[in-house]
Amino acid sequence: MFFGRSKGRGDGIKVFVYINYGRDQIRHEAVKVPVGTTVLSALEAAAEVEVTDESATGHPGSMVTAIDGFSNDVDHAWLYYVFERGDAGWRIPKEMPDDLEVSDGMRIGWRLYNLKEHGPVPKEGPLWSSRCASKNRTCARQFP
Repeated sequence: MFFGRSKGRGDGIKVFVYINYGRDQIRHEAVKVPVGTTVLSALEAAAEVEVTDESATGHPGSMVTAIDGFSNDVDHAWLYYVFERGDAGWRIPKEMPDDLEVSDGMRIGWRLYNLKEHGPVPKEGPLWSSRCASKNRTCARQFP
């Protein structure tokens, strides 16, 4: 696991971007973004991102296909989760990442989800790791 440094962009709001690449590699970035920024733009402020637009996917909005060189494939997909102030826990939004605006203090979790290993419906939050699952204590990284 490794942690990043804070990246500033002048006045704005602060959001926290977590990226779970799998294999117990999770990165955290605190970024300052202008009001009205989307989840996708916040990710782009924290990492190298590749996206596919609706012409390639058949649905409206952009889909993240790679983050920092970690690409999706037939068994893996990038999923995003949000945890806003006042929420009880992580949730998977219905909006595409280029449609959802961030809020001050929002936590945004990106996870390279392994469909083959975990099935089609995610049961864990974005920060799930095998280290967490192997510990004897309860893991706070799962959905409530």
